[in-house]
Formats: sequence, C-alpha cells, structure tokens
Amino acid sequence: MAGQKMMVMLFQQWVSDKEQWVELRDLLMKESNLPGPRVNLELSGNFAKHFAHPKLTETDWEFLNSWANLTEAEAGVNDPREFLPFCAVRALGAYYSYAEEEQQIMIQSIIKTAMNDSRWRMREASAMALQSIGEDGFALVRQLIDMWEKGANRLEQRAFVAALAHPPLLKKKENTLYCLQLATRIMESVGSGEVQYEDAEHFRVLSKGLEYSLSVFVASEPEEGFAMLEKFAKSRDIRMIKIVKSNLGKSRLSKKYALQVAEILDSLTIQERT
Repeated sequence: MAGQKMMVMLFQQWVSDKEQWVELRDLLMKESNLPGPRVNLELSGNFAKHFAHPKLTETDWEFLNSWANLTEAEAGVNDPREFLPFCAVRALGAYYSYAEEEQQIMIQSIIKTAMNDSRWRMREASAMALQSIGEDGFALVRQLIDMWEKGANRLEQRAFVAALAHPPLLKKKENTLYCLQLATRIMESVGSGEVQYEDAEHFRVLSKGLEYSLSVFVASEPEEGFAMLEKFAKSRDIRMIKIVKSNLGKSRLSKKYALQVAEILDSLTIQERT
C-alpha cells in the first residue's frame, strides 16, 4: 500500500480538481481491500480526516455528495466501488461540526439513509459518521439521536448503540448515563412487543449491536450498568436473555467484574430451571 503521507498528498491534490476524481476513485478502489472480509479502515479514516475542517470548497462538497449517494446497484456489496460511498459518508461525518446549517441537514439525511442501507458496510459507515460527530461534541450526536429516536426503526436503533459504544465518547459519566438510558429504552421496546410485524433481519441486526454495545456502556459505568443488565436478566423474553448473556461473556466485563457477572449468570440459571 502506498504510504499514508503520500495518500494525504494525493487527496489534497486530486479532490478539488474534477479532472482528477477518476484517479482518486481508482486509487481508493485499488486500496480498498475489496473484495474481502475487511475493508481498509485506516485509509477511509485518513480520507475522512482530510475533510474535518471549515474550509470545504463547493467542489469538495459536490464530490462527497456524488459518492455518498452511490446506490447498491452502482456500488454493490463487496465490490471495490462500495468503498467510495463508505468513505464519503465517514467524511461527511467528520465535516459535520464545521458545516453550515443547510449542509448539516443534508448530511443528516445522508447518514439516516445509510443507517437503513441494505449494505452492512454502509450501515457501519453511518455509525462511524455519528462517532466522528460525537468526538467533535457529544451534544451534537445526542441532539441527532434525540431527534431521531422517536419512531426509529430497528436499523436506526442499531446505528445509535453502535455509534455510542465508542470509548472516546464515554469519558464523561453524564455521556455514559445517557447511553445507558437510551439502551434501556431500546431494550424495553424489544421486550414490550410494541413493534408489530417485526422484520426478522432488521431485528437480527439490532440484536447483534446490542449483544456487544451494552458491555461497553457497563464497563464505563459498572454500578448503573450492571443494574441495567440485572433488570433485563429477569425477563422471560429469550431474545433479551440472549443479549444479556452475550454482554456478560465479553472480556471487558467477565475479567474485571467476574463477581457481578457470576451473580447475574447464577440468577439466569435459577430462572431457567423454574
């Protein structure tokens, strides 16, 4: 792979020149690691950082939007072209805090569309974009989630917890408590049966997100976090029990908080016998 410094130089040289967009596209596709199981996250991160400033030109803006809106038909799953919208969505998240209000509204729409994309990498890009926004200011990402939470579908809920399960966002207790409260509401919606005609695949995606993200929140604020897990361990809903067990099995909890983990697992064993 070309050196990262060289990559940055090429970004700077090519992004603002429409005549060079083809070269940049070809470079990113070549270095994408696609097809393959793991996309080039380091390269996409460096690409995104290139746009984390307030001096985005109209050409830059046009460029990012043209890539962010590439559909699955144009950039399918595991095709090197998929790396282009993946990078663009991450970059728009990095730019968000510097953007004008009208641009922010457009970025919000792009991120929300990516949350619901059939391509799992695009859903990951939406969560990473929210993480970038949160790193610039937790209040910014909280504002977005608060705006979207009511009526959010399972894919959108998954994006929320995946984005927030990011240690740099959890350095302040108030931030983690917000995450725990949000996770509690999402878990309660799972157990309430409030969503009729649940899409099995969409629920699977949410469940996979909850199965690790809760442990990140709990590790940051164990007292409140274990109280949450204990509450949901008492559920008779096998889906919720699976989520709780998965989080208890994460090493970030099982190694440092073995006693608390064992107590909840014991209660689950007793419950299963009755």
